[in-house]
Amino acid sequence: MKKRIKYIIAFWIFFFLILFSMGITRNVMQNGSIKGTSREIVLFLSSFLSNVVNYSKINTQMIVESNLKLKNGFNRSNNYTASKDYLLVSVWDDSLGQSIVKLVRIADGVILHKWVVNIDELNDIYNTSSTNGEKHCLTKNTTSMQHPILLNDGSLVFGSGGIFKVDKNSKLIWSNKNKNTHSIEVSNEGDYWICGYNRSIKNQKKYLIKDDAIQKVSAKTGKIIFEKSVFEILMENGYGMANFFVNSEFSSQITYADFIHLNDIQPALFDGKYWKKDDLFLSLRNQNLIVQYRPSINKIIWSKKGPWLKQHDVDIIDSNSISIFGNNVIDAQFDKKEKKLVDGYNNLYVINFETNSCTTPYTDFFKSSKIATYTEGLSTILDNGNVFIEETNNGRLLFGNKNKEIWSYIERIDETKLSIFNWSRYITEKEFKNLTFLK
Repeated sequence: MKKRIKYIIAFWIFFFLILFSMGITRNVMQNGSIKGTSREIVLFLSSFLSNVVNYSKINTQMIVESNLKLKNGFNRSNNYTASKDYLLVSVWDDSLGQSIVKLVRIADGVILHKWVVNIDELNDIYNTSSTNGEKHCLTKNTTSMQHPILLNDGSLVFGSGGIFKVDKNSKLIWSNKNKNTHSIEVSNEGDYWICGYNRSIKNQKKYLIKDDAIQKVSAKTGKIIFEKSVFEILMENGYGMANFFVNSEFSSQITYADFIHLNDIQPALFDGKYWKKDDLFLSLRNQNLIVQYRPSINKIIWSKKGPWLKQHDVDIIDSNSISIFGNNVIDAQFDKKEKKLVDGYNNLYVINFETNSCTTPYTDFFKSSKIATYTEGLSTILDNGNVFIEETNNGRLLFGNKNKEIWSYIERIDETKLSIFNWSRYITEKEFKNLTFLK
């Protein structure tokens, strides 16, 4: 009888300890009164089991299971003609156990240069800071070299949590510890536009939102020289609360709702009839919205919501037109099983300001090649009308015309796994000739 009483007492003690720990964890996750070292201890203990699981699955962050029956490297169709262009790809190198960047010649698949950066050094820099109360904790197997920009001297600017610049020998030149996501684009002055988070937390605290911001980073120092909250851009231009507070990705594990999700900033590098030099086209994924913003006067000049859904990558094609990579996904929470592609594939939208039209000229290519990335994804339309596509989630690069695929490219890990790509760049023959470091 006494032994039974001991078990009952032990059970209730254990039960109340569980309730107590759950309450403390909930307080921390909702940015409650528990701060400082106590908060860090709670976060460590609450994530201990998931960290163990993640460690046992090391190398899976940038690898995808795939049933594609393609050979490693280029897979060319019968209508392929010799190319004089190149690819700059950020991929997972399984032999090194880290993300690297490669410059690849399309004609024969030869790797002309590799950047193998000391990822641990980058993480040591980035993880010493935080973004709006969120402590940075990247590890080697969760760090990608995002959307690298190749400069003529062989130096590379890319995102790896923060923004980093390395030389042609992969040695660090400068770093910026502020958290960034998605695209990096060059401004007219040679600086960099990045998708970041507002360093002021006033909007975050008041509206419980992720307060995305457009930020310009100095090419010389890596420091932020301009910053503007996207939420404030919308509100100051009459977008309205009723329009804004929709389409958030939200789950019980997220404290601040992701109503914006800025994933691309495309600067206008020339004056045109429909935009001015230095205008910015912004892709706001969770608003299904493309915005043309003029920073000099803080004005939205033009905007369009859909017909795309959850889009990525807006590009200026010529003096009259822009393109938008439409993922066209209906997603609920973050469970991939609850995501649905409207037509079973992505699509590329072309807006012509001259004719006030929105068309999908590459539908046949997207449909026949089953281009279907739920998130991420990008496109580059060339002067001859051919298009380069990154199908990010599925680890595939494609090149084709309006009707069909010309070639595809994969980085195979083994028979069933591929490396994903982290926002590749298509480098034309003309651009390649400016790369003095190879000469």
